[in-house]
Amino acid sequence: MSGQSLTDRITAAQHSVTGSAVSKTVCKATTHEIMGPKKKHLDYLIQCTNEMNVNIPQLADSLFERTTNSSWVVVFKSLITTHHLMVYGNEDMTCLHLLGDIVDI
Repeated sequence: MSGQSLTDRITAAQHSVTGSAVSKTVCKATTHEIMGPKKKHLDYLIQCTNEMNVNIPQLADSLFERTTNSSWVVVFKSLITTHHLMVYGNEDMTCLHLLGDIVDI
């Protein structure tokens, strides 16, 4: 059995129902488990930054929304995921949207 909390599972299921694979992956990368985000989730999100049909603002909004969570683990993992995308993702797509949520450019 996975170490994901019931809340994490419900949130991921909600994103599955709405058809948002990116939001579901963000949710899975930023679970309440006290361990780093899984490599497969980070790799998928990096792959998304290189595809034209992925909504990057939605990805940035999903990450930003997770930083407002009451759990420090979720917030920390959101920041780690954001950093990982800024370092390894497509910089033309990722940095502008991720930084745009933090700083009004």
